[in-house]
Amino acid sequence: MALLELRLEATRRPALRQVLTATVRAALESTIAYHVDTGLPGDATTAVLLYLALNWLILEQLTLPEVLQGLTGPDADTVVAAVVQRILDANPEPPSGPAPTVP
Repeated sequence: MALLELRLEATRRPALRQVLTATVRAALESTIAYHVDTGLPGDATTAVLLYLALNWLILEQLTLPEVLQGLTGPDADTVVAAVVQRILDANPEPPSGPAPTVP
């Protein structure tokens, strides 16, 4: 929750935004490198897609956990499994050439 509040504050304070952007970007680049270097399925784009999709699920669970509770659709565990499987199925072969960088 504190990170969400920090992100919101960064929208109002450019200096904080610059520092937080650099920090989060470095963490994401480390996550991408770990994903690729350890041979996890998919490529750098897979790692970014998983990061983005699952971060929103985490935000939902932290801020409005009842949204998925009692839903006629899947629960959070099922959603996580589906996100991972569908992202991996959509990206079965890593592209040739250098890995994409985070803008």
